[in-house]
Amino acid sequence: MGFIQKMAESAKHLGNQAKDLSGIAGDKARDISKKSSELFEVTKLKYEIKKMEREMENNLAGIGALYYQQQSGMDDVSLGEELSRLLSDTRELEKQMKELEKQIEDMQPEVPVCSDCGKVLPAGGKFCSFCGKQVVE
Repeated sequence: MGFIQKMAESAKHLGNQAKDLSGIAGDKARDISKKSSELFEVTKLKYEIKKMEREMENNLAGIGALYYQQQSGMDDVSLGEELSRLLSDTRELEKQMKELEKQIEDMQPEVPVCSDCGKVLPAGGKFCSFCGKQVVE
């Protein structure tokens, strides 16, 4: 085999390796992009939950004030209607918040736990770092 043929085969081999590396890099880039969009979505959901929590706090303060007014003898029909509305709105907020929390939970990857000792396992480990049991995948 001549020198030029060896150089051509070496160049072809390097080209194949570069192609393989670019495929791996592309896969990693897609993984990072997916993880960042999931993180953005989780952050957005958490922001919505915080807004609902503030609204719920306002509702609860209003419920307390209306209840106090009722107990103080200011039992007006409109107080009862407003109290019922706030209670209904608060229940609906609780339900919506639970749904958002479930969505967030579903988006989070499950943390691996040792089947023997119950401790959280490090990512990619072959053995539990606490009890030494082999991790079954």
